[in-house]
Amino acid sequence: MNAIEPEADYEDRAIADEEDINQREKDISEEEEGEAEGPESFPARVNIIIEKANKGALAVETVAQDGQIIIDNVYYYKDGALAHAKTAEQAHKRQELYVGPPFGNLDEDLQVVLERYLDERGINTALALFVPDYIDMKEQKEYLTWLANLKGFVEA
Repeated sequence: MNAIEPEADYEDRAIADEEDINQREKDISEEEEGEAEGPESFPARVNIIIEKANKGALAVETVAQDGQIIIDNVYYYKDGALAHAKTAEQAHKRQELYVGPPFGNLDEDLQVVLERYLDERGINTALALFVPDYIDMKEQKEYLTWLANLKGFVEA
């Protein structure tokens, strides 16, 4: 009787090991399928300013990633120059203003309306896909310029 128990125990372990191997193979194939879809893009900060003459400006802080524009904040400035804040004085004035709550704290209907407003102005999926590609292209161009400058310096 004792001889049968170890064999049964061995068979149970063999079945369990086979199930583990099958599960690992399934997990690996699922990971590979996920990788086949392409790598996730990096988040790229996109700051947008929409100005209207004598009406002020909206400054919209967003992040473009994976084909989406994610809005973080929408600020309104009566004086459009404050949206750009090119001087320390303007930046100081801007800090003193109440510019609104974080986007996620707004009423959901207002969030939808603001998202549509931006979409109508081309701040949409196409832009979200373009920005990371443009950043890559610009970085590559600057890198090639740097290499050429380095080569010119070394050869001089």
